Amino acid sequence: MCMYSVDSRDGIVNDWHLTHYTSRAVGGVGLIILEATAVQPQGRISAEDLGIWSDEHIEGLKKLASLSHRYGSKIGIQLAHAGRKARVDGTTYAPSAIRFDEHYKIPAEMTKENIEAVIQSFKEAARRAKKKRNLMSLKSMLLTAI
Repeated sequence: MCMYSVDSRDGIVNDWHLTHYTSRAVGGVGLIILEATAVQPQGRISAEDLGIWSDEHIEGLKKLASLSHRYGSKIGIQLAHAGRKARVDGTTYAPSAIRFDEHYKIPAEMTKENIEAVIQSFKEAARRAKKKRNLMSLKSMLLTAI
């Protein structure tokens, strides 16, 4: 699931996310799973998706997690790479050069190096989520791939 609400297109949590997810916690939701959060900028479904490809994303995600915890919710994150469903400027990558449908551009076929880079990006994103113990509950983390 994506909320397409990062107006600044940098993948950083904003007031919309703080309001949306925290209101779920206030309402008594026990477990909140954040939307698809991109491990690479070119792996976003849209330029308005959340990201975790940089340490710059940690502060906002930590604040979001802290607010959710304050109201009794556990929180997890869906790490994602959109592959052939990516709709961002520039080259997008997928396992094969086959577009999702006629409304999507044809992605570049991934090389072995591209695949290894995506795997590394998932590892780094998980490290970022785990780095700040308060950030996300890795027990409830969902990993999605291309």
